[in-house]
Amino acid sequence: MSMSQLVAAGAPELPEGCFYRVRSNGLCLEVQVRERRKRFGSVVRALAYVRPDEPDGLTAIVGACVHAVRRMEEQESNWLAALDATQYIGDHDPKGGR
Repeated sequence: MSMSQLVAAGAPELPEGCFYRVRSNGLCLEVQVRERRKRFGSVVRALAYVRPDEPDGLTAIVGACVHAVRRMEEQESNWLAALDATQYIGDHDPKGGR
């Protein structure tokens, strides 16, 4: 199945350079959002497990795609908050010095 078919079925569009991978981890199916590397291969940006209680396989895969993209977006906003927190690096003693 192509990414355009997944998107047509309801999966979110991904940023340029990203793609979905559906794979078995031995216990269940998972959907990965992966980003292509400049030289070799790709890296996982987010993943979600496919729920077995959906009415059909395509609905289950699309649901996992939606969840994986939501996780990726949350991770990006958490990373920005952590980056903002770097301004507080250092000692904070009771006398006000650094």
